[in-house]
Amino acid sequence: LSAARRRQCRDRADRAAPPRATRGTPTPISLRARPDPAADTPTNMTELGGLPGAPPPPALPGVKTAPAMGVGDTVLLEMNGDKWAFIKLKRDGTAVIGKHKDVSLNPLIGAPFGSTYEVDQDGVLYPAEPDPPEWTAGDDAINAIDDDRNNADVNDMRDSSAQQLDQHDIARLKREGVGGRSLVEALAASSATFAKKTAYAQEKYVKKKLRKHLVRCRARRPTPRAVCEAYFHKQPAATNYVRYDALGMLLALGNAGAEAQPLVVETCGGLIVGAVAERLGGRGRVVAGHTGGTPPSLDIARLMNLGDAERESIATAPVTELIAARARHAAGGEGEEDEKEDSDGAADGVDKAEGDAGADGVDKGADGDKCADGDNGAEARVPRERPEGWRSRRIESASPDLIRDLATPSEGFTSLILAAPALDPATALRALLPLLAPSAPFAVWSYAAQPLAEALDELRRSSSAVNLTLQEPWLRRHQVLPRRTHPTMTTTAGSGGYVLSGNVIPEGERKRQRGDDDETALKRARTGGAD
Repeated sequence: LSAARRRQCRDRADRAAPPRATRGTPTPISLRARPDPAADTPTNMTELGGLPGAPPPPALPGVKTAPAMGVGDTVLLEMNGDKWAFIKLKRDGTAVIGKHKDVSLNPLIGAPFGSTYEVDQDGVLYPAEPDPPEWTAGDDAINAIDDDRNNADVNDMRDSSAQQLDQHDIARLKREGVGGRSLVEALAASSATFAKKTAYAQEKYVKKKLRKHLVRCRARRPTPRAVCEAYFHKQPAATNYVRYDALGMLLALGNAGAEAQPLVVETCGGLIVGAVAERLGGRGRVVAGHTGGTPPSLDIARLMNLGDAERESIATAPVTELIAARARHAAGGEGEEDEKEDSDGAADGVDKAEGDAGADGVDKGADGDKCADGDNGAEARVPRERPEGWRSRRIESASPDLIRDLATPSEGFTSLILAAPALDPATALRALLPLLAPSAPFAVWSYAAQPLAEALDELRRSSSAVNLTLQEPWLRRHQVLPRRTHPTMTTTAGSGGYVLSGNVIPEGERKRQRGDDDETALKRARTGGAD
C-alpha cells in the first residue's frame, strides 16, 4: 500500500477505536468474556471501512465446558492407556479398576468428562495430581545435564542386585498405606543404577514403575471415536476390525450431517449407526438396513449416551422390503392397491386387537371399581417406578408406512454407507444404489481390496457412478516428547481396510445420455455394461 493509503487506514482505525485514557496503552480485551454487540460494536460499519448497511462482526463465542457425568450415563474408563472398560454410573455403584475390586464410583458423579483419577492402595478414587517437574525430562533439564553417561553398564534387566527393596519390602510399604508415587520414589532412591541412567532412561524407568504400582484412569466420554478406539484395541472382532480413522472417512464420504437421510448397512455391532445418529444430532433419519429377517445387534450404539432425539431418529428396516417397495413404485403403481389393502387389513387387525384390549381393559376396570377396596386393584394402578438416571435405549423398527415413504422415487436416501464384509460389494451396490437420490454419495468399507476393486470395475463399465475412488486409510502413532518425537516402533499399517466411494447416477439419466431404448438398456444390463 502507498503511504497515503496507510495513513488513511490508520486514521479510520483511530476514529473507530473507543476513547482511551492513554493513547499508547491499549485496552486489554478478555477473550473469555462475551462482548455486548450493542455496546462494543459500531452500528455504522463504514467507520471501519465496510460497505454501507453491512452487518456488524459476530460476537466472540463463549467458553465451552465439558458435560458432566450423571447417574445412568455410560463412561469409558481408560486405565494406564492400555486397558478400557465401559461402566454405567449408578448411585453407590462399584467397579473393578486394575487390581482393586469394588472401587466406589461416586467421585465420578457430577465431575466433567475427561477427568483423571488415581486409585490408592485402599481402592479409593481421588483426583490425579500432575507429575512433579523432576519426573519429566524437559528441554531445560536435559540441557542442564552434562550427559556423558550411557546405559551400557546398567544391569537392571540381568539381575535384581541393583534394587535394595525386595518384594517383601514393597508389600510391607503397601500395607502401611504408602501411595504409588511415594513407592516409586522409594524404588528410585533404593536403586543403585538410577543415578547412572541418562535423563531419558530415568524418565522411562519412572513411568514404567508408575504404570505397575499406580492405576491412573481417565473417564472419557463414549464418543464414536473413543468407542471405536477402545473396541479396536480390546475386542476388534466385535466391530469387524473397523479403525477409527476409517470410521471418520465413512462419515465424511457418506455425507452424514443434519437433515440427512442416510441408509446404513453394517455388521459392526451398531458402531457406524450410532456414529451417524450422533452426527445428525436428532435432525434427520438414519435407516439401519439389514439383510435377514431379524435386525443385527446395535448394542455398541447404546453405549454412546445418545439423546432421545438421536435414538428416535434410528429405524431398522430390511433392505429386501425397501427394494420391493421401490420396485412397486417403479412399476407405475402396480401392486400399490394390494399393498394398501394389506395395510388396511393389518390396520383393521390392529384396531380389532386394540378394541379387544380396550374391552378387556373396561371389564377389568369395572372389576377394579367393584373391588376398589381390595389390594389387587390398587396394585394394578400403581405405575412402575424407574430407577434414577433411567433412559430408554429401545430402537424402533420401521413401520410399513415409513418403508413405503422411504422407497418413493421423490424421497430417496441422501447417502449410502455399507460396512458388511460378508456381503459382496458389487452385488450389494447393484441392489442398493437405485434406492438413493440422484447424485447421492456412497461409501463402502471392506478389510480386503479385491472385492472393492471388482465393484469399482463394474461401476465404471456400467456408468452407474462418478467420482469413483478406492482409498486405503493409513495410521501410525507418534511419540511426542521434548527432543525425542518420532513414530512408534510398532504400527498396524495396512489393517485399516479399504474404502470405495463415489456418487450415483440414476438409471434414467444414464439412458438419456446414451439414447438407449428399453431393449438396448436390457442388453447392457445383461452384458455388464459392455457394448
